[in-house]
Formats: sequence, C-alpha cells, structure tokens
Amino acid sequence: MKRFKKTIAIGVAVTAITVLAACGDEETPEVNEGDDAPETEEVEMDDDGEASDDEASDGEPLATVNGEEVSREQYDAQMMQLEQMYAQQGVELDDEEVAEDVQFMRQQLVDQLINQELLSQEARNQDIEVSDEEVEEELNTLIDQMFEDRDGYEEALEQSGMSEEDLKEDIREQLAVEELMTLNHLDEDAIEVTDEEVEEQFQQAAQQNPEAELDEETENEIRENIKLNKYVEQLREDADIEVNV
Repeated sequence: MKRFKKTIAIGVAVTAITVLAACGDEETPEVNEGDDAPETEEVEMDDDGEASDDEASDGEPLATVNGEEVSREQYDAQMMQLEQMYAQQGVELDDEEVAEDVQFMRQQLVDQLINQELLSQEARNQDIEVSDEEVEEELNTLIDQMFEDRDGYEEALEQSGMSEEDLKEDIREQLAVEELMTLNHLDEDAIEVTDEEVEEQFQQAAQQNPEAELDEETENEIRENIKLNKYVEQLREDADIEVNV
C-alpha cells in the first residue's frame, strides 16, 4: 500500500551543493505545486520561455532579503539544468505549454532561494551551531550519494569553481537550516494548525495518490508541514524583500 509522501513547500536545499551536483547530474529541479506553497514572485518571460531582457540585469543580485543579496548563480545553474534536460529530450522551449512550465519553475525557484536566505538568516539569529564533525559526516554522505568515487567528486568540485571549504560552509549553513526547520525553538502552541487544514491538504494529496490513508503518522506529517509553511510565511511577512527579476 502506497503511503502519503510528505512534501515541504520551501525548497531549502537549493544551495551550492546543488550547483556541485549539477556538474555530474542532469536531474530536473523539484518544485512543489501544492496550493499551500508560499506565494511566488512573478517573473516576466519572453516568447521562448526566457526571462525578459528588460527584467534581467547582469551583475544585479537576484534579490535582496533584509539587506542581504541573493546571488543569481544558483538560479542560473538550476535553470540551465532544466533547459539542458529539455534540449536532450528534443523539446522546444517556444512550445506554449513548455514555456508555461518553465515560467512556473522560474517563479518557484526565485521563491525557494528567497526562503533559503530567510531561513539561513533566522538560523543565525537563533544561534544554531553545527560542529565540524557534523559537517564532515554530511560531506562524506553527499560524496557517497552523488559520485562513484572521490576522484569524481574532486573533478566536479573543480568544474564548479568552488573550494571544499566553500562547500563545507554551505553544508554547515544547510544543517543549521534543517535544525531550524524542526521548529524546536518555538513553543508547542506557537503556530496553530486546525483539523480542517490537515484534511484539506490530505485531500489535495489524495487526488494524486488515491490509496493514501490519513493515519496518525500521515496526519502528524501533514500538520508539521503546514506549521513549517506558516512559519516561513511569517518570516516573509516580517522581512524586507526586493526581487530584481
């Protein structure tokens, strides 16, 4: 029996780790299309599914979040992966349906990168610390998962233009964000989630997986997912965000 698969509306894993993996992998970036996903920033597109020239500005950050710049580098790398995947499949980007899909993914990616910066800032505000041992363990796990051997990892690292220290700092930041996302720093009743909200999200998921059952484990996963989305939404409401696309 298939079980309900938990989804998190914020794509917090869009980091330099993803850019490194892109040097040796051609997978499509994952986005969440659920109704509970945080609101996206609209990105204007031209007829070929590309960001319009008057909206994209070389050298300008993708966005600023509370005065901190969000680089275009990760955004460009993710979208290049997507375009390469379509090209390999012989799909024309000027196809109307494909252009709509690309626009949606661009909007989602902008939102994910903004959320990543917000969560990173909040992790620092909460003084969440990650040990060197945790970083090293996570790095070794990533190498085992992404590459056949150490040589493949080092080659991809060189192609990415990053140093291992840069990657380790990115891993440290990601682990701190993951700890923040447990919401253990909040009081248990700080964010309310109603039974109606849980049922609504379950019904949305059940449309794609009719065999899903709302058992206790699934209900808890959905409740935590909604709580996390509300937490991110509150961070966005309190933040000063400027998008440059």
